[in-house]
Amino acid sequence: MADERKVKDIMSPIEEYNFVNEDDRLCDALRILRDNHEKLQQNTPGNFHKTLFVKNSEGQIVGKFSTFDLIRGLVPESARKTDSKKQYYYRSLSMRAEEVEKEIKQIQERFHWFNTSFFDLVRQETQKKVSEVMSPIDPLLEENDSINKAVYLMFKENIRQPLVLRDGKIVGVVTLMCVFEELLTLAGDQCFWEGIS
Repeated sequence: MADERKVKDIMSPIEEYNFVNEDDRLCDALRILRDNHEKLQQNTPGNFHKTLFVKNSEGQIVGKFSTFDLIRGLVPESARKTDSKKQYYYRSLSMRAEEVEKEIKQIQERFHWFNTSFFDLVRQETQKKVSEVMSPIDPLLEENDSINKAVYLMFKENIRQPLVLRDGKIVGVVTLMCVFEELLTLAGDQCFWEGIS
Protein backbone atom coordinates (compact mmCIF):
# COMPACT_ATOMS: atom_id res chain seq x y z
CA MET A 1 0.00 0.00 0.00
CA ALA A 2 1.24 3.50 -0.84
CA ASP A 3 2.35 5.84 1.91
CA GLU A 4 -0.57 7.30 3.81
CA ARG A 5 -1.33 10.80 2.60
CA LYS A 6 -1.18 13.67 5.07
CA VAL A 7 -3.00 16.93 5.60
CA LYS A 8 -0.40 18.72 3.44
CA ASP A 9 -1.35 16.49 0.49
CA ILE A 10 -5.02 17.49 0.46
CA MET A 11 -5.08 21.06 1.84
CA SER A 12 -5.80 24.16 -0.21
CA PRO A 13 -2.82 26.53 -0.13
CA ILE A 14 -3.51 29.71 1.84
CA GLU A 15 -2.39 31.77 -1.19
CA GLU A 16 -5.59 30.74 -3.00
CA TYR A 17 -7.69 32.75 -0.56
CA ASN A 18 -8.52 36.44 -0.39
CA PHE A 19 -7.74 38.50 2.68
CA VAL A 20 -9.42 41.39 4.47
CA ASN A 21 -8.20 43.50 7.36
CA GLU A 22 -9.88 43.24 10.73
CA ASP A 23 -10.84 46.94 10.54
CA ASP A 24 -12.49 46.58 7.11
CA ARG A 25 -16.27 46.85 7.01
CA LEU A 26 -18.54 43.93 6.22
CA CYS A 27 -19.39 45.82 3.05
CA ASP A 28 -15.74 45.53 1.94
CA ALA A 29 -15.73 41.79 2.54
CA LEU A 30 -19.08 41.47 0.77
CA ARG A 31 -17.57 42.97 -2.40
CA ILE A 32 -14.88 40.28 -2.48
CA LEU A 33 -17.37 37.49 -1.77
CA ARG A 34 -19.67 38.84 -4.51
CA ASP A 35 -16.81 38.89 -7.04
CA ASN A 36 -15.82 35.32 -6.12
CA HIS A 37 -19.44 34.19 -6.35
CA GLU A 38 -19.82 35.72 -9.82
CA LYS A 39 -16.60 34.06 -11.02
CA LEU A 40 -17.82 30.70 -9.70
CA GLN A 41 -21.18 31.18 -11.45
CA GLN A 42 -19.42 32.01 -14.72
CA ASN A 43 -17.09 29.00 -14.37
CA THR A 44 -14.09 31.33 -14.55
CA PRO A 45 -10.88 29.27 -14.28
CA GLY A 46 -9.19 29.57 -10.90
CA ASN A 47 -9.89 29.02 -7.24
CA PHE A 48 -12.53 31.32 -5.79
CA HIS A 49 -13.49 30.67 -2.21
CA LYS A 50 -16.49 31.66 -0.11
CA THR A 51 -14.23 32.20 2.89
CA LEU A 52 -11.85 35.11 3.42
CA PHE A 53 -9.07 35.28 5.97
CA VAL A 54 -8.69 38.25 8.28
CA LYS A 55 -5.35 39.89 9.00
CA ASN A 56 -4.41 42.29 11.77
CA SER A 57 -2.26 45.41 11.37
CA GLU A 58 0.90 43.25 11.61
CA GLY A 59 -0.26 41.07 8.70
CA GLN A 60 -0.98 38.00 10.86
CA ILE A 61 -4.06 35.90 10.21
CA VAL A 62 -6.38 36.39 13.19
CA GLY A 63 -9.70 35.05 11.93
CA LYS A 64 -11.77 33.85 9.04
CA PHE A 65 -14.84 35.36 7.46
CA SER A 66 -17.35 33.23 5.59
CA THR A 67 -20.76 33.79 4.07
CA PHE A 68 -22.16 32.40 7.34
CA ASP A 69 -20.28 35.08 9.33
CA LEU A 70 -21.56 37.73 6.94
CA ILE A 71 -25.19 36.71 7.34
CA ARG A 72 -24.80 36.23 11.10
CA GLY A 73 -23.36 39.74 11.20
CA LEU A 74 -26.63 41.17 9.91
CA VAL A 75 -28.23 40.52 13.29
CA PRO A 76 -28.02 43.79 15.26
CA GLU A 77 -26.00 43.77 18.47
CA SER A 78 -29.09 44.57 20.52
CA ALA A 79 -30.71 41.29 19.41
CA ARG A 80 -27.64 39.23 20.30
CA LYS A 81 -27.88 39.98 24.00
CA THR A 82 -29.02 36.98 25.94
CA ASP A 83 -32.00 37.19 28.19
CA SER A 84 -31.07 36.87 31.83
CA LYS A 85 -33.16 34.40 33.76
CA LYS A 86 -34.86 36.23 36.59
CA GLN A 87 -36.48 34.88 39.66
CA TYR A 88 -39.53 36.79 40.81
CA TYR A 89 -40.63 36.82 44.42
CA TYR A 90 -43.00 39.73 44.52
CA ARG A 91 -45.59 40.36 47.18
CA SER A 92 -48.03 42.05 44.86
CA LEU A 93 -49.38 41.30 41.42
CA SER A 94 -49.10 44.97 40.44
CA MET A 95 -45.32 44.92 40.91
CA ARG A 96 -45.07 41.85 38.67
CA ALA A 97 -47.30 43.48 36.03
CA GLU A 98 -45.00 46.53 35.92
CA GLU A 99 -41.97 44.28 35.50
CA VAL A 100 -43.63 42.33 32.66
CA GLU A 101 -44.56 45.57 30.91
CA LYS A 102 -40.95 46.73 31.18
CA GLU A 103 -39.67 43.40 29.79
CA ILE A 104 -42.07 43.57 26.83
CA LYS A 105 -40.86 47.08 26.00
CA GLN A 106 -37.21 45.91 26.12
CA ILE A 107 -37.97 42.97 23.82
CA GLN A 108 -39.78 45.23 21.35
CA GLU A 109 -36.76 47.57 21.31
CA ARG A 110 -34.35 44.66 20.79
CA PHE A 111 -36.31 43.22 17.90
CA HIS A 112 -37.63 46.36 16.21
CA TRP A 113 -35.39 45.49 13.25
CA PHE A 114 -37.77 42.65 12.36
CA ASN A 115 -40.07 45.35 10.97
CA THR A 116 -37.45 47.09 8.84
CA SER A 117 -36.78 46.14 5.23
CA PHE A 118 -33.97 43.72 4.46
CA PHE A 119 -32.38 46.48 2.37
CA ASP A 120 -32.29 48.81 5.40
CA LEU A 121 -30.92 46.04 7.60
CA VAL A 122 -28.12 45.27 5.14
CA ARG A 123 -27.29 48.94 4.62
CA GLN A 124 -26.99 49.50 8.37
CA GLU A 125 -25.30 46.31 9.53
CA THR A 126 -22.70 46.03 6.75
CA GLN A 127 -20.99 49.06 8.30
CA LYS A 128 -19.75 46.83 11.15
CA LYS A 129 -16.09 45.91 11.23
CA VAL A 130 -15.07 42.44 10.08
CA SER A 131 -13.47 41.86 13.51
CA GLU A 132 -16.91 42.11 15.14
CA VAL A 133 -18.27 39.02 13.37
CA MET A 134 -15.29 36.97 12.14
CA SER A 135 -14.78 33.41 13.36
CA PRO A 136 -11.69 32.34 15.31
CA ILE A 137 -9.00 30.23 13.65
CA ASP A 138 -7.99 27.90 16.51
CA PRO A 139 -7.28 25.03 16.89
CA LEU A 140 -4.88 24.33 14.06
CA LEU A 141 -3.44 21.29 12.30
CA GLU A 142 0.19 20.57 11.47
CA GLU A 143 0.95 19.77 7.82
CA ASN A 144 2.12 16.23 8.67
CA ASP A 145 -1.00 15.38 10.68
CA SER A 146 -3.11 12.52 9.38
CA ILE A 147 -6.28 13.12 7.43
CA ASN A 148 -8.05 11.15 10.19
CA LYS A 149 -6.96 13.80 12.69
CA ALA A 150 -8.28 16.54 10.41
CA VAL A 151 -11.66 14.80 10.14
CA TYR A 152 -11.82 14.30 13.91
CA LEU A 153 -10.95 17.93 14.58
CA MET A 154 -13.48 19.20 12.06
CA PHE A 155 -16.34 17.35 13.68
CA LYS A 156 -15.32 17.24 17.34
CA GLU A 157 -14.64 20.98 17.43
CA ASN A 158 -17.27 21.84 14.77
CA ILE A 159 -14.62 23.55 12.63
CA ARG A 160 -15.37 23.40 8.93
CA GLN A 161 -12.05 24.79 7.74
CA PRO A 162 -9.13 24.15 10.08
CA LEU A 163 -5.94 25.93 9.14
CA VAL A 164 -2.65 24.10 8.61
CA LEU A 165 0.72 25.11 10.05
CA ARG A 166 4.27 24.56 8.80
CA ASP A 167 6.95 25.69 11.23
CA GLY A 168 4.39 27.86 13.04
CA LYS A 169 3.25 29.62 9.86
CA ILE A 170 -0.21 29.17 8.31
CA VAL A 171 0.22 27.52 4.91
CA GLY A 172 -3.14 25.97 4.07
CA VAL A 173 -6.75 25.12 4.79
CA VAL A 174 -8.50 21.77 4.99
CA THR A 175 -12.09 22.01 3.78
CA LEU A 176 -14.89 19.48 3.60
CA MET A 177 -14.32 19.39 -0.17
CA CYS A 178 -10.64 18.53 0.34
CA VAL A 179 -11.66 15.52 2.43
CA PHE A 180 -14.50 14.60 0.06
CA GLU A 181 -12.22 14.64 -2.99
CA GLU A 182 -9.73 12.39 -1.19
CA LEU A 183 -12.58 10.04 -0.26
CA LEU A 184 -13.70 9.91 -3.92
CA THR A 185 -10.15 9.13 -5.03
CA LEU A 186 -9.88 6.27 -2.55
CA ALA A 187 -13.30 4.86 -3.41
CA GLY A 188 -12.64 4.84 -7.14
CA ASP A 189 -15.48 3.83 -9.47
CA GLN A 190 -16.97 1.64 -6.77
CA CYS A 191 -16.31 1.18 -3.10
CA PHE A 192 -13.48 -1.35 -3.28
CA TRP A 193 -14.08 -2.46 0.29
CA GLU A 194 -17.63 -3.70 -0.41
CA GLY A 195 -17.99 -7.33 0.55
CA ILE A 196 -14.92 -7.29 2.82
CA SER A 197 -15.81 -8.48 6.29
